[in-house]
Amino acid sequence: RPQAIGAVCFALALLVSAQPTAAAKPTVTGQIQPDFSVEVKYGVLVGLTGDAAAGGQAWDQAVRVAVDYINQTLQQNGYSNQLAATLVDSQDSEGNAQRGVEAAQKLVSIDNVNVVVGDLFSSVTSAVAPAVIIPNNVLEFTGGTNPSLTQLNPAGGPTLLWQPVAADDLQGRVLAKLMGDAFGTSATVNIGVRNDAYGTGLSDVFKTAWTAQGGTVGKVVTYNPTQPTFDTEAQQLVDGNPDAWLFTDFCQTFAKLVGPLQRTGKWDGARTWGGDALTNCGTSVPDAAIPGMRSVQANASAGSSFADYQQLFQANAQTGVTFSAFTAEAFDSVFIAFLGAVAARSSDPAAISAKITDITNPPGQDYTFLQLNDAIQALLAGQQIHFNGASGALNFAPGGRVTATAYDVWQVAPDKSASIAQTVNFAP
Repeated sequence: RPQAIGAVCFALALLVSAQPTAAAKPTVTGQIQPDFSVEVKYGVLVGLTGDAAAGGQAWDQAVRVAVDYINQTLQQNGYSNQLAATLVDSQDSEGNAQRGVEAAQKLVSIDNVNVVVGDLFSSVTSAVAPAVIIPNNVLEFTGGTNPSLTQLNPAGGPTLLWQPVAADDLQGRVLAKLMGDAFGTSATVNIGVRNDAYGTGLSDVFKTAWTAQGGTVGKVVTYNPTQPTFDTEAQQLVDGNPDAWLFTDFCQTFAKLVGPLQRTGKWDGARTWGGDALTNCGTSVPDAAIPGMRSVQANASAGSSFADYQQLFQANAQTGVTFSAFTAEAFDSVFIAFLGAVAARSSDPAAISAKITDITNPPGQDYTFLQLNDAIQALLAGQQIHFNGASGALNFAPGGRVTATAYDVWQVAPDKSASIAQTVNFAP
Protein backbone atom coordinates (compact mmCIF):
# COMPACT_ATOMS: atom_id res chain seq x y z
CA ARG A 1 0.00 0.00 0.00
CA PRO A 2 1.56 3.29 -0.87
CA GLN A 3 -0.64 5.81 0.75
CA ALA A 4 -1.32 9.26 -0.58
CA ILE A 5 0.53 12.40 0.48
CA GLY A 6 -1.08 14.64 3.08
CA ALA A 7 -0.69 18.28 4.08
CA VAL A 8 1.78 20.66 2.41
CA CYS A 9 5.09 21.45 4.10
CA PHE A 10 5.12 25.14 4.93
CA ALA A 11 8.02 27.25 3.74
CA LEU A 12 8.33 28.71 7.22
CA ALA A 13 9.43 25.30 8.48
CA LEU A 14 12.52 25.54 6.33
CA LEU A 15 13.76 28.42 8.48
CA VAL A 16 13.75 26.32 11.61
CA SER A 17 17.05 24.92 12.85
CA ALA A 18 17.99 21.34 12.11
CA GLN A 19 17.94 20.74 15.84
CA PRO A 20 14.74 18.75 16.61
CA THR A 21 12.31 21.36 17.85
CA ALA A 22 10.52 19.04 20.26
CA ALA A 23 13.55 17.72 22.16
CA ALA A 24 13.46 18.16 25.91
CA LYS A 25 16.34 19.78 27.78
CA PRO A 26 18.94 17.22 28.90
CA THR A 27 19.03 16.03 32.49
CA VAL A 28 22.28 14.13 32.97
CA THR A 29 23.00 14.44 36.70
CA GLY A 30 21.88 11.41 38.67
CA GLN A 31 20.83 9.40 35.66
CA ILE A 32 21.36 5.67 35.33
CA GLN A 33 24.02 4.96 32.72
CA PRO A 34 23.89 1.76 30.64
CA ASP A 35 26.46 -0.89 31.49
CA PHE A 36 26.20 -2.31 27.96
CA SER A 37 26.64 -1.04 24.41
CA VAL A 38 24.02 -1.24 21.67
CA GLU A 39 23.97 0.13 18.13
CA VAL A 40 20.78 -0.44 16.14
CA LYS A 41 21.44 -0.31 12.40
CA TYR A 42 18.50 0.64 10.19
CA GLY A 43 17.89 0.40 6.48
CA VAL A 44 14.98 1.89 4.53
CA LEU A 45 13.36 -0.11 1.75
CA VAL A 46 10.78 1.88 -0.20
CA GLY A 47 9.81 3.06 -3.66
CA LEU A 48 11.80 6.26 -4.11
CA THR A 49 11.00 6.32 -7.82
CA GLY A 50 8.05 5.05 -9.85
CA ASP A 51 4.54 4.58 -8.44
CA ALA A 52 4.05 6.45 -5.16
CA ALA A 53 7.56 7.91 -5.16
CA ALA A 54 6.33 10.97 -3.25
CA GLY A 55 5.02 8.76 -0.46
CA GLY A 56 8.21 6.72 -0.46
CA GLN A 57 10.38 9.80 -0.13
CA ALA A 58 8.29 11.01 2.81
CA TRP A 59 8.56 7.55 4.43
CA ASP A 60 12.35 7.70 4.05
CA GLN A 61 12.53 11.17 5.58
CA ALA A 62 10.42 10.06 8.56
CA VAL A 63 13.02 7.40 9.36
CA ARG A 64 15.86 9.91 9.02
CA VAL A 65 14.12 12.40 11.30
CA ALA A 66 13.54 9.68 13.92
CA VAL A 67 17.14 8.43 13.85
CA ASP A 68 18.49 11.98 14.15
CA TYR A 69 16.16 12.70 17.06
CA ILE A 70 17.27 9.57 18.92
CA ASN A 71 20.96 10.34 18.48
CA GLN A 72 20.59 13.97 19.55
CA THR A 73 18.71 12.83 22.64
CA LEU A 74 21.45 10.29 23.40
CA GLN A 75 24.11 12.97 22.94
CA GLN A 76 22.29 15.43 25.18
CA ASN A 77 21.92 12.87 27.96
CA GLY A 78 25.38 11.36 27.92
CA TYR A 79 24.57 7.97 26.37
CA SER A 80 26.25 8.37 23.01
CA ASN A 81 29.27 6.23 23.89
CA GLN A 82 27.04 3.27 24.76
CA LEU A 83 23.86 3.68 22.69
CA ALA A 84 23.41 4.60 19.05
CA ALA A 85 20.96 4.47 16.17
CA THR A 86 22.39 4.43 12.65
CA LEU A 87 20.61 4.77 9.32
CA VAL A 88 22.99 2.85 7.09
CA ASP A 89 21.26 3.26 3.73
CA SER A 90 17.97 3.86 1.94
CA GLN A 91 17.30 1.52 -0.98
CA ASP A 92 14.86 2.13 -3.83
CA SER A 93 12.58 -0.87 -4.39
CA GLU A 94 10.92 0.94 -7.32
CA GLY A 95 7.70 -0.70 -6.11
CA ASN A 96 8.86 -3.90 -7.79
CA ALA A 97 9.12 -7.25 -5.99
CA GLN A 98 12.29 -8.45 -7.75
CA ARG A 99 14.02 -5.12 -7.32
CA GLY A 100 12.87 -5.08 -3.69
CA VAL A 101 14.52 -8.43 -3.01
CA GLU A 102 17.78 -7.20 -4.55
CA ALA A 103 17.65 -3.99 -2.52
CA ALA A 104 16.89 -5.86 0.70
CA GLN A 105 19.79 -8.24 0.07
CA LYS A 106 22.09 -5.24 -0.16
CA LEU A 107 20.81 -3.85 3.15
CA VAL A 108 21.07 -7.19 4.93
CA SER A 109 24.11 -8.90 3.42
CA ILE A 110 26.36 -5.90 2.75
CA ASP A 111 25.16 -3.23 5.19
CA ASN A 112 24.37 -5.72 7.99
CA VAL A 113 21.30 -3.85 9.19
CA ASN A 114 19.28 -5.09 12.15
CA VAL A 115 16.04 -3.42 11.07
CA VAL A 116 14.44 -2.75 7.68
CA VAL A 117 11.71 -0.10 7.61
CA GLY A 118 9.47 -0.70 4.58
CA ASP A 119 8.26 -1.51 2.03
CA LEU A 120 5.00 0.33 1.40
CA PHE A 121 4.04 -2.19 -1.28
CA SER A 122 2.53 -5.41 0.08
CA SER A 123 3.79 -7.22 -3.02
CA VAL A 124 7.35 -6.15 -2.28
CA THR A 125 7.09 -7.08 1.39
CA SER A 126 5.62 -10.50 0.58
CA ALA A 127 8.63 -11.20 -1.66
CA VAL A 128 11.30 -9.72 0.60
CA ALA A 129 10.25 -11.25 3.92
CA PRO A 130 10.60 -14.96 3.03
CA ALA A 131 13.58 -14.45 0.72
CA VAL A 132 15.72 -12.10 2.79
CA ILE A 133 14.30 -10.94 6.13
CA ILE A 134 13.33 -14.17 7.85
CA PRO A 135 16.24 -16.38 6.65
CA ASN A 136 18.71 -13.74 7.85
CA ASN A 137 17.02 -13.05 11.20
CA VAL A 138 16.34 -9.36 10.53
CA LEU A 139 13.42 -7.24 11.72
CA GLU A 140 11.10 -5.63 9.19
CA PHE A 141 8.43 -2.99 9.85
CA THR A 142 6.25 -2.92 6.75
CA GLY A 143 3.90 -0.25 5.48
CA GLY A 144 2.04 -2.89 3.49
CA THR A 145 -1.56 -3.53 4.47
CA ASN A 146 -2.24 -7.01 3.08
CA PRO A 147 -3.65 -9.07 5.99
CA SER A 148 -1.59 -12.14 5.12
CA LEU A 149 1.80 -10.47 5.54
CA THR A 150 2.38 -11.29 9.20
CA GLN A 151 1.45 -14.90 8.46
CA LEU A 152 4.86 -15.11 6.79
CA ASN A 153 6.40 -15.23 10.27
CA PRO A 154 7.38 -18.87 10.89
CA ALA A 155 5.44 -20.79 13.52
CA GLY A 156 7.50 -21.24 16.65
CA GLY A 157 10.11 -18.70 15.61
CA PRO A 158 10.57 -15.06 16.56
CA THR A 159 8.19 -12.52 15.03
CA LEU A 160 10.41 -10.70 12.55
CA LEU A 161 7.81 -9.06 10.30
CA TRP A 162 5.77 -6.36 12.08
CA GLN A 163 2.84 -4.44 10.63
CA PRO A 164 2.41 -1.02 12.31
CA VAL A 165 -0.48 -0.12 9.98
CA ALA A 166 -3.99 -1.55 10.17
CA ALA A 167 -4.38 -4.43 7.72
CA ASP A 168 -6.85 -4.56 4.86
CA ASP A 169 -9.11 -7.12 6.52
CA LEU A 170 -10.21 -4.19 8.68
CA GLN A 171 -10.14 -1.59 5.91
CA GLY A 172 -12.26 -3.72 3.57
CA ARG A 173 -14.92 -4.11 6.25
CA VAL A 174 -14.86 -0.39 6.98
CA LEU A 175 -15.38 0.35 3.28
CA ALA A 176 -18.34 -2.05 3.16
CA LYS A 177 -19.94 -0.41 6.19
CA LEU A 178 -19.47 3.15 4.93
CA MET A 179 -20.57 2.41 1.37
CA GLY A 180 -23.61 0.62 2.77
CA ASP A 181 -24.46 3.75 4.72
CA ALA A 182 -24.02 5.88 1.59
CA PHE A 183 -25.79 3.75 -1.04
CA GLY A 184 -27.84 1.23 0.93
CA THR A 185 -26.76 -2.23 2.00
CA SER A 186 -28.47 -3.89 -1.00
CA ALA A 187 -26.70 -1.70 -3.60
CA THR A 188 -24.68 -3.07 -6.52
CA VAL A 189 -20.99 -2.16 -6.63
CA ASN A 190 -18.55 -2.69 -9.49
CA ILE A 191 -14.91 -3.05 -8.43
CA GLY A 192 -11.73 -2.04 -10.27
CA VAL A 193 -8.75 -4.01 -8.98
CA ARG A 194 -5.05 -3.42 -9.41
CA ASN A 195 -3.48 -6.82 -10.06
CA ASP A 196 -1.12 -7.11 -7.11
CA ALA A 197 -1.20 -8.17 -3.46
CA TYR A 198 -2.66 -4.86 -2.31
CA GLY A 199 -5.39 -4.59 -4.92
CA THR A 200 -6.59 -8.17 -4.84
CA GLY A 201 -6.29 -8.52 -1.07
CA LEU A 202 -8.36 -5.44 -0.29
CA SER A 203 -10.99 -6.18 -2.93
CA ASP A 204 -11.42 -9.76 -1.69
CA VAL A 205 -12.08 -8.58 1.86
CA PHE A 206 -14.53 -5.95 0.63
CA LYS A 207 -16.43 -8.47 -1.51
CA THR A 208 -16.88 -10.82 1.43
CA ALA A 209 -18.05 -8.03 3.75
CA TRP A 210 -20.29 -6.41 1.12
CA THR A 211 -22.18 -9.56 0.19
CA ALA A 212 -22.45 -10.60 3.85
CA GLN A 213 -24.44 -7.45 4.61
CA GLY A 214 -26.77 -7.99 1.64
CA GLY A 215 -25.01 -6.10 -1.14
CA THR A 216 -24.35 -7.26 -4.70
CA VAL A 217 -21.00 -7.23 -6.46
CA GLY A 218 -21.58 -6.64 -10.16
CA LYS A 219 -18.36 -6.60 -12.16
CA VAL A 220 -14.88 -7.23 -10.77
CA VAL A 221 -12.38 -5.94 -13.31
CA THR A 222 -8.70 -6.71 -12.73
CA TYR A 223 -6.00 -4.86 -14.67
CA ASN A 224 -2.21 -4.66 -14.75
CA PRO A 225 -0.61 -1.30 -13.89
CA THR A 226 1.73 -1.44 -16.89
CA GLN A 227 -0.79 -2.24 -19.60
CA PRO A 228 -0.87 0.34 -22.44
CA THR A 229 -4.61 1.10 -22.53
CA PHE A 230 -7.60 0.81 -20.20
CA ASP A 231 -10.54 1.38 -22.56
CA THR A 232 -11.78 -2.21 -22.40
CA GLU A 233 -11.63 -2.23 -18.62
CA ALA A 234 -13.47 1.09 -18.44
CA GLN A 235 -16.35 -0.28 -20.52
CA GLN A 236 -16.52 -3.37 -18.30
CA LEU A 237 -16.55 -1.24 -15.15
CA VAL A 238 -19.64 0.73 -16.18
CA ASP A 239 -21.49 -2.35 -17.41
CA GLY A 240 -24.76 -3.05 -15.60
CA ASN A 241 -25.30 0.51 -14.37
CA PRO A 242 -24.04 -0.09 -10.80
CA ASP A 243 -25.04 2.06 -7.86
CA ALA A 244 -21.41 2.72 -6.94
CA TRP A 245 -17.80 1.86 -7.71
CA LEU A 246 -14.81 0.86 -5.60
CA PHE A 247 -11.20 1.02 -6.80
CA THR A 248 -8.34 -0.72 -5.02
CA ASP A 249 -5.49 0.97 -6.81
CA PHE A 250 -2.74 3.59 -6.56
CA CYS A 251 -3.04 7.17 -7.76
CA GLN A 252 -0.66 6.76 -10.71
CA THR A 253 -2.54 3.85 -12.27
CA PHE A 254 -6.00 5.12 -11.42
CA ALA A 255 -5.18 8.35 -13.28
CA LYS A 256 -4.80 6.29 -16.47
CA LEU A 257 -8.31 4.90 -15.97
CA VAL A 258 -10.01 8.23 -15.40
CA GLY A 259 -10.07 9.35 -19.03
CA PRO A 260 -11.46 6.06 -20.40
CA LEU A 261 -14.07 5.99 -17.61
CA GLN A 262 -15.18 9.54 -18.34
CA ARG A 263 -15.45 8.82 -22.06
CA THR A 264 -18.01 6.09 -21.35
CA GLY A 265 -20.42 8.77 -20.15
CA LYS A 266 -21.69 6.31 -17.53
CA TRP A 267 -19.27 6.78 -14.66
CA ASP A 268 -19.90 9.09 -11.71
CA GLY A 269 -16.90 10.05 -9.62
CA ALA A 270 -19.15 11.22 -6.80
CA ARG A 271 -20.42 7.64 -6.44
CA THR A 272 -16.88 6.25 -6.36
CA TRP A 273 -14.82 5.16 -3.37
CA GLY A 274 -11.20 4.11 -3.06
CA GLY A 275 -8.91 2.38 -0.62
CA ASP A 276 -6.22 4.17 1.37
CA ALA A 277 -3.80 4.37 -1.56
CA LEU A 278 -6.24 6.68 -3.38
CA THR A 279 -6.31 9.20 -0.55
CA ASN A 280 -5.35 12.78 -1.43
CA CYS A 281 -4.05 11.99 -4.93
CA GLY A 282 -4.31 15.64 -5.93
CA THR A 283 -1.02 16.59 -4.28
CA SER A 284 1.01 14.27 -6.49
CA VAL A 285 -1.22 13.01 -9.33
CA PRO A 286 -3.92 15.62 -10.02
CA ASP A 287 -5.54 13.57 -12.80
CA ALA A 288 -6.49 10.96 -10.19
CA ALA A 289 -8.29 13.49 -7.97
CA ILE A 290 -11.97 13.36 -8.94
CA PRO A 291 -14.31 15.85 -7.22
CA GLY A 292 -16.75 14.10 -4.92
CA MET A 293 -14.78 10.86 -4.77
CA ARG A 294 -14.20 9.41 -1.31
CA SER A 295 -11.59 7.10 0.19
CA VAL A 296 -10.76 5.67 3.60
CA GLN A 297 -7.50 5.56 5.48
CA ALA A 298 -6.60 4.24 8.90
CA ASN A 299 -6.16 7.19 11.22
CA ALA A 300 -2.40 7.53 11.76
CA SER A 301 -2.62 10.71 13.79
CA ALA A 302 -4.37 9.46 16.92
CA GLY A 303 -1.28 9.68 19.12
CA SER A 304 -0.97 12.52 21.61
CA SER A 305 2.46 13.34 20.14
CA PHE A 306 1.33 13.48 16.50
CA ALA A 307 1.33 17.28 16.28
CA ASP A 308 4.85 17.34 17.74
CA TYR A 309 5.96 14.74 15.19
CA GLN A 310 4.48 16.78 12.34
CA GLN A 311 6.32 19.88 13.57
CA LEU A 312 9.55 17.90 13.88
CA PHE A 313 9.20 16.49 10.35
CA GLN A 314 8.43 19.83 8.77
CA ALA A 315 11.38 21.47 10.51
CA ASN A 316 13.93 18.79 9.68
CA ALA A 317 12.92 16.80 6.59
CA GLN A 318 14.56 17.42 3.25
CA THR A 319 13.33 20.50 1.42
CA GLY A 320 10.61 19.65 -1.09
CA VAL A 321 9.38 16.49 0.64
CA THR A 322 5.74 16.87 1.67
CA PHE A 323 4.54 15.72 5.07
CA SER A 324 1.91 12.99 5.22
CA ALA A 325 0.23 11.53 8.28
CA PHE A 326 0.94 7.89 7.39
CA THR A 327 4.68 8.46 7.79
CA ALA A 328 4.07 8.37 11.54
CA GLU A 329 4.11 4.58 11.14
CA ALA A 330 7.72 4.67 9.89
CA PHE A 331 8.69 7.21 12.55
CA ASP A 332 7.19 5.07 15.32
CA SER A 333 8.91 1.93 14.02
CA VAL A 334 12.35 3.45 14.55
CA PHE A 335 11.59 4.15 18.22
CA ILE A 336 9.98 0.75 18.80
CA ALA A 337 13.07 -1.07 17.54
CA PHE A 338 15.45 1.17 19.48
CA LEU A 339 13.58 0.91 22.78
CA GLY A 340 13.24 -2.83 22.21
CA ALA A 341 17.02 -3.01 21.89
CA VAL A 342 17.50 -1.06 25.12
CA ALA A 343 15.03 -3.34 26.89
CA ALA A 344 16.81 -6.41 25.52
CA ARG A 345 20.27 -4.90 26.06
CA SER A 346 21.04 -6.22 22.62
CA SER A 347 20.75 -5.29 18.95
CA ASP A 348 20.00 -8.89 17.99
CA PRO A 349 16.71 -8.76 16.04
CA ALA A 350 15.27 -11.83 17.77
CA ALA A 351 16.02 -10.31 21.18
CA ILE A 352 14.43 -7.01 20.14
CA SER A 353 11.39 -8.87 18.80
CA ALA A 354 10.83 -10.53 22.16
CA LYS A 355 10.43 -7.10 23.78
CA ILE A 356 8.14 -5.36 21.27
CA THR A 357 4.81 -6.44 22.74
CA ASP A 358 6.08 -5.65 26.25
CA ILE A 359 7.00 -2.06 25.39
CA THR A 360 3.93 -1.25 23.25
CA ASN A 361 1.16 -2.41 25.59
CA PRO A 362 -0.10 -1.65 29.11
CA PRO A 363 0.46 -1.90 32.02
CA GLY A 364 3.73 0.01 31.75
CA GLN A 365 4.07 3.74 32.25
CA ASP A 366 3.08 5.69 29.12
CA TYR A 367 5.83 7.46 27.16
CA THR A 368 5.94 9.17 23.77
CA PHE A 369 9.00 10.07 21.73
CA LEU A 370 9.01 13.39 23.58
CA GLN A 371 9.92 11.47 26.76
CA LEU A 372 12.56 9.29 25.10
CA ASN A 373 15.15 9.91 27.81
CA ASP A 374 12.65 9.08 30.55
CA ALA A 375 11.66 5.89 28.73
CA ILE A 376 15.33 4.87 28.48
CA GLN A 377 15.82 5.59 32.18
CA ALA A 378 12.80 3.45 33.06
CA LEU A 379 14.10 0.54 30.99
CA LEU A 380 17.57 0.83 32.52
CA ALA A 381 15.89 0.69 35.94
CA GLY A 382 14.12 -2.53 34.95
CA GLN A 383 10.68 -0.95 34.74
CA GLN A 384 8.01 -1.74 32.16
CA ILE A 385 7.05 0.98 29.69
CA HIS A 386 4.22 1.49 27.21
CA PHE A 387 5.56 3.43 24.23
CA ASN A 388 2.75 5.38 22.61
CA GLY A 389 3.48 6.26 19.02
CA ALA A 390 2.69 9.41 17.10
CA SER A 391 0.25 7.20 15.20
CA GLY A 392 -1.50 5.97 18.35
CA ALA A 393 -1.23 3.56 21.24
CA LEU A 394 0.23 0.77 19.02
CA ASN A 395 -0.69 -2.28 21.18
CA PHE A 396 1.18 -4.83 19.07
CA ALA A 397 0.00 -8.43 19.26
CA PRO A 398 2.64 -11.19 19.48
CA GLY A 399 2.05 -12.15 15.84
CA GLY A 400 3.15 -8.74 14.60
CA ARG A 401 -0.08 -6.86 13.96
CA VAL A 402 -1.38 -3.59 15.35
CA THR A 403 -5.10 -2.80 15.22
CA ALA A 404 -6.46 0.63 14.35
CA THR A 405 -10.09 1.26 15.24
CA ALA A 406 -10.36 4.80 13.84
CA TYR A 407 -10.59 5.53 10.12
CA ASP A 408 -10.65 8.82 8.24
CA VAL A 409 -13.01 9.37 5.32
CA TRP A 410 -11.39 11.68 2.76
CA GLN A 411 -13.34 13.52 0.05
CA VAL A 412 -12.07 15.39 -3.00
CA ALA A 413 -13.18 19.02 -3.42
CA PRO A 414 -13.91 20.76 -6.75
CA ASP A 415 -10.35 22.18 -6.81
CA LYS A 416 -8.94 18.61 -6.50
CA SER A 417 -7.76 19.15 -2.94
CA ALA A 418 -8.88 16.59 -0.38
CA SER A 419 -9.75 16.79 3.28
CA ILE A 420 -11.08 14.56 6.03
CA ALA A 421 -14.87 14.64 5.88
CA GLN A 422 -15.32 12.48 8.97
CA THR A 423 -13.50 10.13 11.31
CA VAL A 424 -15.29 6.93 12.29
CA ASN A 425 -14.57 4.40 15.01
CA PHE A 426 -14.78 0.80 13.90
CA ALA A 427 -15.22 -2.12 16.28
CA PRO A 428 -14.10 -5.35 14.56
